[in-house]
Amino acid sequence: MDAVEFNEKVMKGHFRKIYPEIARQVINRTGVITGRCIDLGGGPGMLGISIAKITMLRVTVVDLMQECVELVRQNSLEEGYGHRVDAMQGVAEELPFEDRSIDLVVSRGSIFFWENQQQGLAEVFRVLRPGGWAFIGGGFGTLELLREVEQLRANDPEWSRKRKERMTKNPPEHYRALLKRLGITGTVEHEEAGTWIIFSKPEEVKP
Repeated sequence: MDAVEFNEKVMKGHFRKIYPEIARQVINRTGVITGRCIDLGGGPGMLGISIAKITMLRVTVVDLMQECVELVRQNSLEEGYGHRVDAMQGVAEELPFEDRSIDLVVSRGSIFFWENQQQGLAEVFRVLRPGGWAFIGGGFGTLELLREVEQLRANDPEWSRKRKERMTKNPPEHYRALLKRLGITGTVEHEEAGTWIIFSKPEEVKP
């Protein structure tokens, strides 16, 4: 499946309902509604666009594939958010942003494919401003939405097998160990509907 087909059949099709719900959960949890946001490994950008719709954040979708960068621009224009959602090529391990410049980093589903998850999380922490938040992992928003997606993908047993394989290789304990190694205080929340790494960069102590 190429990027265009993935955009139409999956992001705008089977997964269409999960992005607004995840966006709502992210904003309710972090309270970040202004400033700059990165949707890391965001593909065609549906999570980033969903976040833009309910906040005043300026969102940059970062993805490895140029085809996805172009689809983000197309999708954001179609949704009427081209003025606040842009895109660029990049990888988690080397984010093209200055230190302490980002208010919110979100990522759904990409961490499983990062070449170096520890380096990627270190980069996320680096670019967060003091008081900024990260909400990274994979999930479907709610158990009900997961069941709906499972029904839609019932004819694709390979999808279910690969999802279970990713979960087995990336248990919550694995992510907790990464945070500990990096000295990042955060939580790893796991339930059937998804696993999320959530942390905030501490505010700097002022003299």
